[in-house]
Amino acid sequence: MIGMFALTLLSCKQNKQVQAEKVEETVVAGDTHLQEPQQSEAAIHLERNSNNLPDSLVARIQRTACFGRCPIYTLSVYESGYVDYNGEKWVEKEGRFSSRVDQSVIDQLMQKAKAINYFELDHTYDSKYVTDLPATITTLKGENGFHVVVNRYQAPEQLTQFAQEFDQLFKGLDWESVPIK
Repeated sequence: MIGMFALTLLSCKQNKQVQAEKVEETVVAGDTHLQEPQQSEAAIHLERNSNNLPDSLVARIQRTACFGRCPIYTLSVYESGYVDYNGEKWVEKEGRFSSRVDQSVIDQLMQKAKAINYFELDHTYDSKYVTDLPATITTLKGENGFHVVVNRYQAPEQLTQFAQEFDQLFKGLDWESVPIK
């Protein structure tokens, strides 16, 4: 019997403890074969976010889409203290905004990164079999250049906590709308 059975994965609003073993199966003449995706979503994000980073960038956090209402935005911090925010969808502020922070805020962020050994973390935490989770992409500039970490699935808890703390450091800023050119 020829047929295809697709297992439904949980949306990002549901429990993130999706089992990686839940994969799409194709039944062909009684044999079951795993259908492996070409490249994981996280690997695509890593490749896209590792290129062409401005030299003045110090830190960036990006949250990507899912099949539900996951916040989609990018927050970039530069050496001068300039902060650029682009809220795309499912966020409190949609559009492009800017603000400024003192060096002490940047130092706090870097101390938090040092505390979790951020620059020693793997570049990708993902499963190519889990497709409906948003990614959190963090980028930090260190002594040896940029380190990009894509977290979609089963990252260390300390990385997830770091991303939440990253957001919190910049949450209460006075944002000014940036006109679209």
